[in-house]
Amino acid sequence: METTIKTKQAKTSFQNEKTSSASTLTFWESIEFNRFGIISMLILFIGCIGGFAASFGAHGDVLKLALVVFPTIVALALILAVSPMKVIVYVSSLAIILDIIVLIF
Repeated sequence: METTIKTKQAKTSFQNEKTSSASTLTFWESIEFNRFGIISMLILFIGCIGGFAASFGAHGDVLKLALVVFPTIVALALILAVSPMKVIVYVSSLAIILDIIVLIF
């Protein structure tokens, strides 16, 4: 019975283990893993930008107010419903873009 370990085999198996575990995490998996930190930042950012856009950019026009309110409320509802992070990120980015457009024009 041979009990010695060949160093070449041990190195190869360790390197394969290290590279396979690091390459398995994709962008959306890391976003899903960091869900609670990202959600807290999104709630703060969407709430502040949405309130600012509603008060200063959309106070005179119902269409602008609707463009600000609906995506913001949908994004916050998706966060509350614990939807997948891919959907939350897309709707939140849409809400932020519409808020900025309403503030500019």
